[in-house]
Amino acid sequence: MKVMKKGLLLLCVTLLTSVILTACGGVNENEESNQIKESPAAETGKVRTFEHILGKIEVPERPQRVIGLFVEDEMSALGVKPIMQYSSGSYYQTYLEPYLKDVPKLDTAAMNFEAIMAAKPDLIILGFQGWADEGSYEKLSKIAPTYVFTGSEIQTPENWRKNLRTVADLLGKSDVAEEIIKKREEETKNAKQLLADSSGRGTAALLRIHASKELRLYGGPGGQVGTALYGDFGLEPSGIVRKLAWGEDMDIQTISMEVIPQIDADYLFLAVDEGRREQAKELMESPIWKNVPAVKKGHVYEVRGDVWITNGPIAYEKKLEDVVNAMTKQ
Repeated sequence: MKVMKKGLLLLCVTLLTSVILTACGGVNENEESNQIKESPAAETGKVRTFEHILGKIEVPERPQRVIGLFVEDEMSALGVKPIMQYSSGSYYQTYLEPYLKDVPKLDTAAMNFEAIMAAKPDLIILGFQGWADEGSYEKLSKIAPTYVFTGSEIQTPENWRKNLRTVADLLGKSDVAEEIIKKREEETKNAKQLLADSSGRGTAALLRIHASKELRLYGGPGGQVGTALYGDFGLEPSGIVRKLAWGEDMDIQTISMEVIPQIDADYLFLAVDEGRREQAKELMESPIWKNVPAVKKGHVYEVRGDVWITNGPIAYEKKLEDVVNAMTKQ
């Protein structure tokens, strides 16, 4: 028996050494197409087929190394940490830092295919179809199966359930997605009732000092801001919002300083992009700003722009928190 046990132990050590040596080996051009099969994600050896805007892909049953560009919010909510995260120049979704600590950034303005290959993903998800243009999809598909959302899918707030379910299905986390959807619907219902019952509730608006130095007034009824603020949360848009930023394809309106005195909202949410703090200071110190009704009432609340232009579950919870804290504050 001792001889048999010793033989089995030797066999296990040999097999383990072989696996480690194989995993540590490099990936050359001829091996790219086999990379998915060699990935630790293919624990069961099973794959599932998905159809998207650019074709069909086969995905491991439970992918482990995922690059999900602009779906990091959904991934984080589902409990999956991506191996690379979206950025565009210096911009990235800073509100996700607690979830994406130490995750390297991938600048989509100049896709680094060598860095992507070195990360050895077993699944790539592109939040925007434009990132698949000019041969990028073909290059990415050689590295790992690549799923492509259309830009309108991710940017349309009404699609949040569908988008979350798609990401969850790709990751093998469909059950978690349903829990998130149920929780969000309950929280929205409770918050809407709380806001309706709160005393002194008035009209609202959201102004953003954009990275381009523009002053942007957000409206609705669609769009990332309007759908949540005036739809889900049931707030009343201010007169200036209805005048300048209301209707189909009018949810964002660039305004000049001359329009600031016309912002008649009782509650004003202000988003200041990175690098625009000095501009915000100058605005807040100007006489025209000090005469804005919400400023006089002390009802100006700073929020994060990256949160309010994102539709993911984590961003949505933060929007809800912003509004409830502001509107129920006595």
